[in-house]
Amino acid sequence: MSRMTRRLTATAGLMLALGLGATACAPPGATGGAAAQKDQEQKVELQPDETAEGFDLDALVEAAKKEGPITIYDETGKVEQITEAFTAKYGIEAEGVKIETNAIDKVKREHDSGNIIADVLAISEPPAFYAELLRDDVLVNWVPGDVYDKLPEEARYPYLTSGNWLWWMYNSESYGDTCPVSNVWELTEEEWKGRVALPDPEARAMYTNIWNQAARDHADAWAKAYEDLYGEELETDQPTAFHEWLKRLAKNASVFKSDEEVSEAVGAPGQSEPPLGQTAAAKLRNNVEKGYKMAPCAGLQPFVAGPMPQTMAYASKSTSPNAAKLYIHFATSQEGMEFIMPDGKRSYNPDVVTAEDEHGLDPLIADEAQPFSTEYLEDDYKNTVTWQDFWRSNR
Repeated sequence: MSRMTRRLTATAGLMLALGLGATACAPPGATGGAAAQKDQEQKVELQPDETAEGFDLDALVEAAKKEGPITIYDETGKVEQITEAFTAKYGIEAEGVKIETNAIDKVKREHDSGNIIADVLAISEPPAFYAELLRDDVLVNWVPGDVYDKLPEEARYPYLTSGNWLWWMYNSESYGDTCPVSNVWELTEEEWKGRVALPDPEARAMYTNIWNQAARDHADAWAKAYEDLYGEELETDQPTAFHEWLKRLAKNASVFKSDEEVSEAVGAPGQSEPPLGQTAAAKLRNNVEKGYKMAPCAGLQPFVAGPMPQTMAYASKSTSPNAAKLYIHFATSQEGMEFIMPDGKRSYNPDVVTAEDEHGLDPLIADEAQPFSTEYLEDDYKNTVTWQDFWRSNR
């Protein structure tokens, strides 16, 4: 097989609609000092079944059926339904385990001890996934060969299996059909003090990943939003306009343990002046299950949502690598994605489409969500603590 190459990182958006053009120069780092350094390019030899000509689903199924049961760690409880459907289809026992915190550390410990429990990890923290697991060969990146060429190059390493976002939400019962704010800077004003609900930014790195990319790649958008709202340029001693916005927001925000708690604070019915908050689109199901009244803040400047794409790979020491590959193929196919697309997740594979967009998220994802970059994953990873310290110091 000919040797194929791929870049470890490049600018990424969700499919072509969210792609960004190359920039002329490197953006500043999170501290506003030296320019952020792009991740090093590496040449990686693709496995034969990562190419269109080398991928044979029937052969993969046959090989997978000769292997033992597999276990999948995932952030979503839907993993139990996905593994159930996988087992029903292929007769290969698969156990799905929802694990929201410390998944990366757990997988590393399993690798170091040789006691592999998770054959596959799916997680929405690409920077740490790249820096702690892929780069150290704890996990093996694998993209199904019948999908590889359909993906934007940026979604191939790490394999970005689905897009997910942290949305600004409001209570439609209290505020009507339109979000009560149209600009994120409004949330820093006295009127909203104590009425901005956020999941704890120190609980999961994916929140601070959004911040790092916002400051590094989109600070101009925050500066423009300020000028559009107040009619004058922002004056600040902070490294970027995003830093200044977050500093002010920290003084207004109420922090909750999880986005489930945020959804309750924002969406519970019968409130007169409920907060606005950030939560995953999956919590919109609480509108049906619990009678909540949440809706995304369409039109919010500069962005209505921040990106939290999911990655998926298999353990390098797995004794069932083919079964793990088959699971990745199934979970990221139209059949597997049907379980999570109602939660607002979207595939990077343009062939996988949602049958119903109940909350009108697709046009917002395409036009109003902050894009995700994979050019600077090391920078995103190393600045996690920097942002958590910045947040604490301004609370």
